[in-house]
Formats: sequence, structure tokens, C-alpha cells
Amino acid sequence: MRHSHYHRDVKHLDTIDVYRVLQMFDVTDPCAQHAIKKLLCAGQRGVKTEEQDIREAHDTLARRLQMFAEDDAALEGAE
Repeated sequence: MRHSHYHRDVKHLDTIDVYRVLQMFDVTDPCAQHAIKKLLCAGQRGVKTEEQDIREAHDTLARRLQMFAEDDAALEGAE
């Protein structure tokens, strides 16, 4: 199967929610989890608009990038 890393066998499941998707794709980073959840359901929960959810996902990913930079700086400072 082409691009098989994008596919998962779900025959044993009746339904799939975002938490099952995160688990099946081994998404363990909390920032990535939050952003993916926001993007998969953007504007569909009746609380926020699609734009608000996408902005919040963007903000979360921007914070994660900051965390990578913080960690890199700490490693460089330890050398």
C-alpha cells in the first residue's frame, strides 16, 4: 500500500474519535494533541468559530516551537 504509514486498521472499532486517532498515530506531545484536536473539529463544537479554533491551534503550535527553542538553548548552555 502506498503511504501505508498514513493508514491504520480500524476493523475492530465501531466508531473513531479524536482521542483514538491520537492514540493510533502515537501522538504523545500535549501541544500536538491539542492542536490536532482543534483542527479536526474546527468550528464544529458550537462554541468557537472555525477561525478561532484554527488560531488557537496555531498559537499552541507556536508555543511548542518556542519550547523546542528553549530546550535547544538549555542544551547549548550545558555544553
